[in-house]
Amino acid sequence: MALLIINLAVLKVQAQTQGYTQANNEFDFNHDLSRQWALEFNAGQSWTTLPGHDNLLSNLGQVYGRLWVHFAMNDKWKFSFFYAYYYNHNLPEINQRQAPEWRSAMQAIYYIERRRAIITTRWRIEDRHIYNTDSVYEAVDRLRGQIKIVYPFNGPTLGKHIIYGIGSEELMFKTSSKVSGPQLFDRNRITAGFGYGVTANLQIELTYSNEYLPRPDVSDSYNAIQVNIIFNNVLPRLKNLILGEKKAPEDSSAN
Repeated sequence: MALLIINLAVLKVQAQTQGYTQANNEFDFNHDLSRQWALEFNAGQSWTTLPGHDNLLSNLGQVYGRLWVHFAMNDKWKFSFFYAYYYNHNLPEINQRQAPEWRSAMQAIYYIERRRAIITTRWRIEDRHIYNTDSVYEAVDRLRGQIKIVYPFNGPTLGKHIIYGIGSEELMFKTSSKVSGPQLFDRNRITAGFGYGVTANLQIELTYSNEYLPRPDVSDSYNAIQVNIIFNNVLPRLKNLILGEKKAPEDSSAN
């Protein structure tokens, strides 16, 4: 009898959680303006399964563009701001199709360790304006806290031909809204993966993440694979590609 009760409880828990599989990719373009200031632009998209549709690439979930400004105050603190546009074509968590979103955020990163292992804690406050079923942009504020470690395996620092590991844990809290629900706790995200420095200015990262979104009726669980391609100091190289590199003038004394 006890075993039957346990089995029924497990089935009940499983019935209350809806699982999704996602495939994400992002292109990151970074450029240092000085020792303290930097610019960054991200462009990405997400594909997702839906109930009754298990083909991963048949449902476009989201596309976005995001522009950052970074300020490194010292070796321990970095502050950032971004403004972004997200086109949420079919995101299960919003439970609404075609919900465009304007998002801005302020972020602070503290470097706990900055030797071979890079250990950081990050706090971000997001101001989201999501188009809802009433045809208005509804405001949703979200607080995100993360701890992250990056560790190079075959060298002392990140760079060319360096393989490195990535791991992070993140908690998110949000305000109540019609489009995102009344819950204060939004989700928990665990991420693990690897990166590789193709050159000094090009990195490729492959990560797996699990997100759990507890909800009163049906909770959501997302298992996502993400590929990031990172281009560093891209503006000078883009200028040389478009305009061509300037050649040094010939030395007349050599003739």
